[in-house]
Amino acid sequence: MKSARILVVDDDQAHRELCREVFQLMQAEVSCAASGEEALELLAQKDFDVIVSDLVMPGMSGLDLLVAVQKRGYHIPVIMVTGYPDLQNVEECIRLGSFDYIAKPYDPYLLQATVQRALHRQGKETGPLFGQGKAPRRHQFPDIIGQSASMEEVFNTVSKVAESNANVCIYGESGTGKELIARAIHSNSPRKDRPLVVLDCTAIPEGLMESEMFGHVKGAFTSAGMERDGVFQLADTGTLFLDEIGELSLPLQAKLLRVIQCREFRKVGGNKPIKVDVRIIAATNKDLYAEVQKGNFREDLFYRIEVIPITLPPLRDRKEDIPLLVDFFIERFNRLNNKKIKGVTPRTMSLLLQYDWPGNVRELESCIERAVVMADDEWIDFTDPSFFLVSQRNGESQGKGTAPRSLRQVEKEHILRVLQEVDGNKTRAAKILGISLRGLQYKLKTFAREMEISKIP
Repeated sequence: MKSARILVVDDDQAHRELCREVFQLMQAEVSCAASGEEALELLAQKDFDVIVSDLVMPGMSGLDLLVAVQKRGYHIPVIMVTGYPDLQNVEECIRLGSFDYIAKPYDPYLLQATVQRALHRQGKETGPLFGQGKAPRRHQFPDIIGQSASMEEVFNTVSKVAESNANVCIYGESGTGKELIARAIHSNSPRKDRPLVVLDCTAIPEGLMESEMFGHVKGAFTSAGMERDGVFQLADTGTLFLDEIGELSLPLQAKLLRVIQCREFRKVGGNKPIKVDVRIIAATNKDLYAEVQKGNFREDLFYRIEVIPITLPPLRDRKEDIPLLVDFFIERFNRLNNKKIKGVTPRTMSLLLQYDWPGNVRELESCIERAVVMADDEWIDFTDPSFFLVSQRNGESQGKGTAPRSLRQVEKEHILRVLQEVDGNKTRAAKILGISLRGLQYKLKTFAREMEISKIP
């Protein structure tokens, strides 16, 4: 396979060498230029697949280089990097056709991921990110996308515990993918050919939960017209996934504890003990240890199910995975909807990277599905943050387990939404917001300084 060719343009030698090392770990062929003029000379001598250029340089700036590349007919994605993030510069880069815009300081991993996306659009492949020496994790766990350090830690833990029979407790906010992790553990375990049974502890009324868990005999209660097996019996020799285990009542916790300890149970209304061999994987968006301290969760059960704890990071803490997730979801929803969307525009990706995603991966998935279905062109392009602020539409409150937003964040989102509604007319927006034009301009400048597009928090 021919190596991808990357041209790095920066007047800072230290940054050029850093980029060279980062891209060489991707098994790419890297050339460096100290100026825009030198970059054009190199472009005339050989072909490149991606250009990574500093924005502010003596002589020919990054924007000048971008324009020159396009005028000379080079169809090469240009990624802008700068230590001076400014809203006006971002808009100008987008207007002139920059593939993406990254603010310093940045995580080298995010730079790699951005370049990899550009290469993918060019039909080029690269080596593993950060020279991992092995295929990306998505090949081992096909439905779980992530190459961030926090997800790498999760994958390492899953790989180790999958081969054991130890009980696992998965912690994470709503929408982080707890059930996907449970399925990955089961699918890579010795029990993979046996049943995986899922019980959502929030979906069954408390009065029916005991029967759902352990089954019942005929006549055990008024509506028990026939004998029925519960999830423990259905999962025998396999895995039982108890989602939102923190919602179980204390009496049911006691019964669950006995099954885990003795590996046997009795059906509701029955006298015969039934032996089972079941591995328990639990999940919760609560802090179970804190629930123990409050008296809401049994301490003995806590230690039985939390043999191996796994904590999933919220999406806001692994934003470097967003470009990978976006590409994955676009590919999926293209197939489901018979569409041919190529991807998202740089300004759309910038918005996606700035948002904190209180609904986590599930919210991002919903956003991309809606965008794919509604898209009229090959590229998804929207500038209105309210397009994907699903949790705030129609006054909806945030879901359980999501982090509350600051007043500052709410203000910023509202101002941007009003600006979008008036097509960017600052005078009209200021009047609607009830502030002076000067006050609005000051707030926008403040937001621009806070913008760290494509930067990992």
